[in-house]
Amino acid sequence: MQNMKLDRLTGSYGQLSSLEKKVVEFMASSPEEVVKMTARDLSEKLFISKTTIINLCKKLGFEGYTELKYYLKSSSEEEKKVWKEIEEVSFSEILRDLREEAEKTLDLQKEENVAKMSEILQSARTVYVVARGASKPFGSYLNTRLAMLKIRTIFVDDFNLIDNIKDHIEPDEAVLLLSLSGNTKRILDIAKGARIRGAKVLVITGFSDNKVEKYADSVLYAYAKTTDTEVNDLISRVGMHLTLQILLTYTQKMLEKRRV
Repeated sequence: MQNMKLDRLTGSYGQLSSLEKKVVEFMASSPEEVVKMTARDLSEKLFISKTTIINLCKKLGFEGYTELKYYLKSSSEEEKKVWKEIEEVSFSEILRDLREEAEKTLDLQKEENVAKMSEILQSARTVYVVARGASKPFGSYLNTRLAMLKIRTIFVDDFNLIDNIKDHIEPDEAVLLLSLSGNTKRILDIAKGARIRGAKVLVITGFSDNKVEKYADSVLYAYAKTTDTEVNDLISRVGMHLTLQILLTYTQKMLEKRRV
């Protein structure tokens, strides 16, 4: 996978349909393949209509599919130069993959999205931080740092407490969900429950088309090579940690500014 800039592809990701997200994810993961394909080739590859691809190009700010391919080709060739001298040994590959994860996560961030989530955190009477599985340590980290910023938080890592919160959370409270896959059943349950009860739902999740984001008032994305956490979850969460740190640092700066 090429370590190319994603800003033009991902700027409107949250407003895209499921089909459009599918196309964007394929372009981001296989840019060199897309460059060699016609719009019809791509539509047949992804089992979608050619019209969907053309409309997506315009929605992303391109005149058409040809301009989008030129953008992918230019970005890919530029990044090839950066990696040309990297030796093909496993340690170099590890460093390359981690750098890619970090850089693509940074490319996914928009200040207005971070600002929106930060404002909700600051205004909520209580913020319930919920994480499962391998994301749990990051939930604990986030909860501790938010508490240091004088934001009232409760870290929820018990199954029974999760069920209790989704049935009793109040409209002036918020739940912050950490889920790389965005499809964990417990996470979906609390997202639905909080939404029904009028509480704010904040989500930090992987850059993929997932179920939890449709319940969210605010979403921040983290990049990972795969977001399928169902079996043997050893997936790197460098991207998620970076996204958390961006949110924490931004919130800290905003609070300091208001105290001046």
